[in-house]
Amino acid sequence: MSTASIKDHANTLLNLLDMERSLAMALLNAKEDPKYTSIRNATSGLVFFGTPHRGAKAVELGKIAVRVARFVSNGHASNDLMNCLEHNSLFTRQMTDRFRHQLEDYRVVSFIEGKSVQVGGIGPTSISHLVVDEESAVLGLSGLRETQLKLDADHSQMCKVASRGPMYRLIQGNIKQLVDQALLSEQGFIPQPMAQGAQGSGPSPPPIPPRIHSNSSIPYRTRPPAPKEKVTGSMFTPLDNDPRSVKSAELKNWARWDEARTVEYEIFQEHLRTLGPDHFSTLAVAYNLAEVELESNFLEKASEWCQWVSDNAQRVFGAKHPLTMKTESLMSEILVQKGQYQEAESVGANVLARQQMSIGEEHWDICETRRRLAMTYIALGRQEKAVMTSEKLTQTLQNLLGETHIRVFASALDTLQYIICNTGDTTALIVMRFQPQVQKAVEMLHQIHEDLRSVLGHSHPFTIRALCLHGRALGFVQQPIEASETLRRALASAEDSLGADHPLTMAVVSNIGVMYAIQDAASFQNESTEAYPWLIRYLNWLENRKGKGNPETLATLEMLANMHFRAKDYESAQTYFERIVEGSRGGDQKVVERTDNFLQLCRANTMYTPRVRGSRRGVSGILSALQPASNRWNF
Repeated sequence: MSTASIKDHANTLLNLLDMERSLAMALLNAKEDPKYTSIRNATSGLVFFGTPHRGAKAVELGKIAVRVARFVSNGHASNDLMNCLEHNSLFTRQMTDRFRHQLEDYRVVSFIEGKSVQVGGIGPTSISHLVVDEESAVLGLSGLRETQLKLDADHSQMCKVASRGPMYRLIQGNIKQLVDQALLSEQGFIPQPMAQGAQGSGPSPPPIPPRIHSNSSIPYRTRPPAPKEKVTGSMFTPLDNDPRSVKSAELKNWARWDEARTVEYEIFQEHLRTLGPDHFSTLAVAYNLAEVELESNFLEKASEWCQWVSDNAQRVFGAKHPLTMKTESLMSEILVQKGQYQEAESVGANVLARQQMSIGEEHWDICETRRRLAMTYIALGRQEKAVMTSEKLTQTLQNLLGETHIRVFASALDTLQYIICNTGDTTALIVMRFQPQVQKAVEMLHQIHEDLRSVLGHSHPFTIRALCLHGRALGFVQQPIEASETLRRALASAEDSLGADHPLTMAVVSNIGVMYAIQDAASFQNESTEAYPWLIRYLNWLENRKGKGNPETLATLEMLANMHFRAKDYESAQTYFERIVEGSRGGDQKVVERTDNFLQLCRANTMYTPRVRGSRRGVSGILSALQPASNRWNF
């Protein structure tokens, strides 16, 4: 190795690249020297094999660099270069910071050595260690910018792939993805290899660049332009420049989950085939599929995808990787939706603590975990804690993204939803109706809806959600006429733009049914004919999506059962109570006991009653049952 300075070595590399047109210091110099600007601009991705980026375990980075140099040179490296490396003339903190500022311009793959090298001794007394350990070999970027992979090789074997085995495929697949992404960014398409035997048949036609929306037969609604001063940003962003990923993000921003699922699954199948199940991109798309299934309320499918990503991410990247923790956070939301509230809180709190230690307090993944914890608190009946958590999250998002970002609107809607939440305590409900914060929530929901409608249009999912919550709030403060009108407007918009079975449409249906049921209960009416069709429609959808044992399904069954019981329609009530018992097996024992009491009363009233419509019940039913059959059925 020569005694030239590190900067000289970097400039030599640049000069060779400039002549041949094919790092860290080379790219720094390229930015500062106009002669090499074209090289920097032509650089799209970086691949590091056991490269020390920073010190680890109280070892200065320069000393790690010396260890690497001595290892690869078999002890023949020059003293000048050793001194240069050891005294941090290459890897100064200032230089590292300068390089890190450029990293957002590139996609990075960092390969980590998975085996130690023997440095002395033999047999039981041998000494071995990693030349560059994992802490030093990664840049610590977000999962979307840096892919971190451990190879089954020591430092000297990492770049010496002898056969096309698993290690070759892993390296080749990741480098190919960097190339594909560069081609997509530069040309808008990936050139396809020529089919075998086509060389002599003349030139093939040029590939057609994929177009984002018009090539699909899926109905797709474009988003209207939004004035910047009102609402900015988006809820979902593409994983990369793949037009399908861009399209999927747009579909998800419009809550078109079925279409998004189709696109994401197509990407997943391609990644699984070309990159393998352990590649970060494959796992990231699978995570997206878990999210889509959760938003669609197919909980079992969401759980399967999430568990698959979690198992593979932990095995490949480790428990501290952002994707692993992010997937655990998503699992906590799935557990909430399944009614496993205590487990959801435990998982959410655990992953939040780990995220705070590894990625920082204001990272977006932490914001998502806090949002999910607030959902868990409201499900556990801790309304005050849910509101406080959601308010803090809204403030954090405002500081990070600005007051007009759509994520801030989403968090504000969550907070207001928790404020007007019916916890089931009738006394508390009556008191809450007259609290200033509830009245304020009604006003704020109206204002948010108007803001979103004026910018995003009446058919946007966030506009519909805000209108639905406003209608729910109006019912909460006993303005039934206004509440009914508002909820029906929300339903019309949801059915028109999203479809009759969309989760948001069904949320409006649920709110209408609950509104009528509460109104009838408050007015002591025994017949609740207006509520029945809405609740039955919602119940059928719940059983199909969330399952018969889901807490929301059981709560809807219980509401219908109690309504029939109050109306003295004991046969119908008994049917619903029996369905609750069937769905509650192995579940909440309090629900089972409460239901069993009502079920016994229903059976007492229907014991001797023929189970046909129009038959009399109770004592009159018993007397009727004692009459001779010829008299009973004599028309």
